[in-house]
Amino acid sequence: MLSISARHAQTYGKTRVLILGAAYGAGHLQAGLALQAALAHIRPEWEVKTCNFVEMVSPAFDVFSREFYLFMVRHFPLCYQWFYHLTDAVKPRKGYLLDRFGCRRLQGFVDEFGPRVVVATFPTPGRVAATLKLEGKSRVPVVMVITDHTVHSEWIHPGVDLYLVPDEGVREMLLKRGISSHIIRVSGIPIRPGFADNLNQTAARRRLGLEETVPVILVVGGGNGRVAVMEEICAGLQQLRLAVQVVVIVGKDITYRARLCSKFEADPRFHFYGFVDNMAEFMTAADVLITKAGALTLAEAASAGLPVIIYRCLPAQEEANALYYAQHRAALRVRNQEELLLSVEKILLDRDELAASLSAAIRKLARPRAAFDAAAAIAELVE
Repeated sequence: MLSISARHAQTYGKTRVLILGAAYGAGHLQAGLALQAALAHIRPEWEVKTCNFVEMVSPAFDVFSREFYLFMVRHFPLCYQWFYHLTDAVKPRKGYLLDRFGCRRLQGFVDEFGPRVVVATFPTPGRVAATLKLEGKSRVPVVMVITDHTVHSEWIHPGVDLYLVPDEGVREMLLKRGISSHIIRVSGIPIRPGFADNLNQTAARRRLGLEETVPVILVVGGGNGRVAVMEEICAGLQQLRLAVQVVVIVGKDITYRARLCSKFEADPRFHFYGFVDNMAEFMTAADVLITKAGALTLAEAASAGLPVIIYRCLPAQEEANALYYAQHRAALRVRNQEELLLSVEKILLDRDELAASLSAAIRKLARPRAAFDAAAAIAELVE
């Protein structure tokens, strides 16, 4: 039975969309926010809410599980990789424990909010919503937005109505796992709408307070307790004998940022930032990006046509992302500081060949309007 709020939504024709992600890495929630922004543009009369599903169910478990995830990928990456592949069953599964996680909480929230569709940018809330639908406790369609260049079985559930995938390769993976082609749409990885705009490098540097004629190296490490890796990168870049500007995006962790600043801010070439919401400007200002293989960061770099160096990506899904870009010759993968320095120098000194080649290759993978394409597919499902 629908709640008073849900009946009110139906009576007055208010279309609501519920987007559910999780904070295991920033990408899932950022993809949800990108979708929310795109939906606000194409359907401004709709009400869209983006939530961290795990936090919604249990704030304490959200903190604990994130810390455990970070501990695993930081100290035992091979164990995490083993667990990832172990749980990647070939056949779609239903009725197992995680499909019941927060089931009552989500059902109550859906009844109260009254969405016309539930969109999941992380598999667990999508599975729970799909389970509720199969059990007859909800009639709300479910959309899975796959945010890596590979498919884990957690994304696959018989109650899902639509899969939005990043590329043709992921579409083929779903087909091989028995998913019908008519519920798969290749839309790309949703990135913030700002990346669909044309920005100028000189203007971007001016707005960021950077020297207009000095090359910019952008370092984006993500959170995930990668401070040791970021220290390696910064220590390596300190050895450069070129005139450069090193812009390091640290994220929300204040302690993490302070540790890096204390070691490298004496070098005037280094500039440290916390969390930023204008990544499009930073990428437009840069000549090269050094990063791990987070799918959203790589998708943003592709839309900016920015040459990428991948340094020590995380295992499992990030390994797949790195492989995808490397196979398309759209990024360089390096294993140590020596290879990192050689690659940076070659890109900066050989702009007409290597930098131009990388930029052209990564632009071929770009889908700057992916969020709008995904939003249009969601609107089509609803309407």
